[in-house]
Amino acid sequence: MECVSCKNKENLTFFSIKNNGLKCENCAKSDKSVIRISNASLYAIRYIVMSELKKLFSFNIPEESIEELKLISKIYLEEKLEKSYKFEKII
Repeated sequence: MECVSCKNKENLTFFSIKNNGLKCENCAKSDKSVIRISNASLYAIRYIVMSELKKLFSFNIPEESIEELKLISKIYLEEKLEKSYKFEKII
């Protein structure tokens, strides 16, 4: 995975709603739509994007990272679909 702006593969600690992907610390400074993400959430995003469908739900992350991913997903979907959605608890 790489920064959607500069293609840097290091310090990907932000998710850009506007640019639909990860940004490095340097590029995130000029993007007001970024959300800082933890290393565990970055791992989860990488796993989700790169894993086979049958292995998609075979990983564990801390509860706070699950909450972080829920927030990013909610904001992203509401922005892109221009509609507000209720997210129900799956578990």
